[in-house]
Amino acid sequence: MTPHYNTTLNLHHAATLSNRIVSRLSQVVPLEQDSESLEQAHFLVSEMLPYFDHDYEPSVAETMVMREHMLDLARHLVQLIEFEGHKSDRLGQSVRNLFECLAADHEGAMMGLRAGENPNSLQRPR
Repeated sequence: MTPHYNTTLNLHHAATLSNRIVSRLSQVVPLEQDSESLEQAHFLVSEMLPYFDHDYEPSVAETMVMREHMLDLARHLVQLIEFEGHKSDRLGQSVRNLFECLAADHEGAMMGLRAGENPNSLQRPR
């Protein structure tokens, strides 16, 4: 079994990480290349806009629906990253962290590797 952290759901920090993923992905996608993974990452950020605000407190129902929606978008993003070959250690770490903030720690540990995280990274759970 892949080691993972046990974290709690945190949409605000997930929003921050979605923005970080755009930044990390922008560093590995050539400027002249169209990239569905980068488009997906930007869409992820746009869906998370309300949660960048520290004062916004979603209802429990909204939180659960948004969590599932974000997990679906993040899973699709990882598939696109793999397909396009835009993997990197830092990107993989950010992907893992996003899943952790969405309380999907075990899945995040695997998805981070698929997005390029070094399996021997000191940042990975032990």
